[in-house]
Amino acid sequence: MERKRLMRIVATILALALCLCGGAALKADDESVKKTPELSFDLKDLDGKSFKSADFKDKYIVLEWTESGCPAVKPLYKAKKVQKLAAEYKAKDVQWFSVCSTKHNTIEGLKKFTKQYGVEHKILADFDGKVGKRFGAKRTPHVFIMKNGKVLYQGAFDNRRSGENYVKKALDELLANKEVSTPRTKPYG
Repeated sequence: MERKRLMRIVATILALALCLCGGAALKADDESVKKTPELSFDLKDLDGKSFKSADFKDKYIVLEWTESGCPAVKPLYKAKKVQKLAAEYKAKDVQWFSVCSTKHNTIEGLKKFTKQYGVEHKILADFDGKVGKRFGAKRTPHVFIMKNGKVLYQGAFDNRRSGENYVKKALDELLANKEVSTPRTKPYG
């Protein structure tokens, strides 16, 4: 009994370390997004198809940095919060991509994750972390909303305590031709 408890504690600590440190390839200073006049990406999905930010000129793009083993990410996917929001805004011509920048992940592991959680939007592989570094993505989930290379929102998916969905709020404001009232929040993963 005591051994099982100890194993659970160790597993929890390792999962938290993965979430906080697993993206070691993502270390970048917080100012990197501000310093870069335009940000872009060119990544492949789990089937090897290439996606470039330039292909979505004049469209809103959501880049949601994710990690299949992160204890901050799993509840969002288990409750289908990410999947529902991605589907809702796909109908409004917003392109949603999850991006995985941790080098220990595999295409096969991410395909299992998409099947397990019913993920229909594209997951892009950034296993060398180059795009994550350029964007300054440090934690998961860390969300960026951009249009034509300009980051319009970056930060947490939601407020875990109040339930306020920062991404939904920002997208609604942008689609109503308004500026994002809170363009930056702190990612919590």
